[in-house]
Amino acid sequence: MKPAAADHPGVALGPAFVASLGLLRQRLVVLPALGAAIVFSILSVCCGIGLFTTPWFICELFATQLALCTGKPALHSVSWVPAGLILIGAVLLVMSTASLTLLGAGPDLPPNAAPLSGLGTLMRSGGFYAAISSTLALLFMMPVLYAPLVLIDRRADFEEALLESVRIVVRRGVLASLTLSLVVHVVQISPLLLASAWALWGTRSTVPQALLIATPLLCITIPLGQGMVTWIYTHFRADPTNPTTSPAGLPHTPRTEAALLTISRWVRVWTFVVVLPIAAVVGVGLSLVRPSALSPGNAPRNGELIADLVPLAGQTKRAALDNTSLELSVSPEQLAIAAADGGGTGELTLHDSAPITRVRVIRVRDAFAIEVLQGELSSSTWIDRAGVRLDDDLRARLMDRVSGRELAFVLLFPFVAALLTVPVLNRLSRVQLAVRKFGDRRPSDDVLDLALRRSVRRTQLFIAVILPLDGLALALAVRALGWV
Repeated sequence: MKPAAADHPGVALGPAFVASLGLLRQRLVVLPALGAAIVFSILSVCCGIGLFTTPWFICELFATQLALCTGKPALHSVSWVPAGLILIGAVLLVMSTASLTLLGAGPDLPPNAAPLSGLGTLMRSGGFYAAISSTLALLFMMPVLYAPLVLIDRRADFEEALLESVRIVVRRGVLASLTLSLVVHVVQISPLLLASAWALWGTRSTVPQALLIATPLLCITIPLGQGMVTWIYTHFRADPTNPTTSPAGLPHTPRTEAALLTISRWVRVWTFVVVLPIAAVVGVGLSLVRPSALSPGNAPRNGELIADLVPLAGQTKRAALDNTSLELSVSPEQLAIAAADGGGTGELTLHDSAPITRVRVIRVRDAFAIEVLQGELSSSTWIDRAGVRLDDDLRARLMDRVSGRELAFVLLFPFVAALLTVPVLNRLSRVQLAVRKFGDRRPSDDVLDLALRRSVRRTQLFIAVILPLDGLALALAVRALGWV
């Protein structure tokens, strides 16, 4: 399908970027202020409050830009709630996918590596795979690219906004819409990308400082990127040849109402099925709050033996770690490390449920290696003098929850779902549009019934294919969260 941008040069990326610059110049204080609010809200997502403030400020940004493009004030309405849910879902999916990939791909570069240069070195870094996974996450969100704007602009139902968004995506061209989504997000995070490239090309130790310095520029680039999507949406909204702007027609007959209700019902089912992959990705990410289990293996033998305990049934044995406030307590059922002030590692998570038969503590310089024997099984961990585990970083927790293949499945599954989404929703959208026509433009009832049955069958096939994969992804997330 030829992209609409080829027929309508005004909706190409270049004019859209220039138009977004114009919007920014018109509101040189308000739009950067909203951009700053969005940046702070995204940073506070980890604290919980950002889950509520981020979608609200993005909706405010969209509403302001829509008002500038259309000349009509965008009113607050209940439609902002589903618009915000779409936006926060996109934020969580991209952030979770990128962070999990970055952790799963391992450290970016070894400490003694040369400065970043060449494709081979880049491909070995975790950042490369994080960028790829983020791109796939954006592809997953492409069908709902314009849905928040439709909800804010027209105060439509969620089902109508979703189908209209798909109509615009297909009309403009799937490839063109995907390119727009990628370019918009590159524009939004361009300060961080440029800062990272500059720091990595020189001295990698300056990356955090470079990112911190570049972060204030996001207040400008976020409204600039979002303005491109808003301007292109309003171009299609104002296009009289665009079928999405056709009149709704005469009052619906009972047969027409039944057809529209059937379409809405299947769109809601589709929404439920497609949201599950996002829940799986977020679930795996939330599992990282729990400590990892002890790693299989033995403690080193080149240190000083501090304690050698053999717990007995019904008894708890304790040992103080020299020159620290830490005390180790062990029974056949559990092992814990506590400090005099109430701190310490707490109860250690074991890989196996077998009874503990022996615990050895070996000091190596300023750290302690703890070896746990459960019959023939041996596992170990390292703690420092403050009782903090040294081998319990985020990557260790992730690899303790899921294997590399399982992580790849959870991250790539949304991409597969997106490939099947556009044709399914586009067919439902076309049937909905045909049902709402009237007069000579409206097909016969028999034709509409046949088209509706075919679109419903295609939707059912999509759900039959995706639902078992949803179940597998959710099962992995539930297991990672430790609920089973």
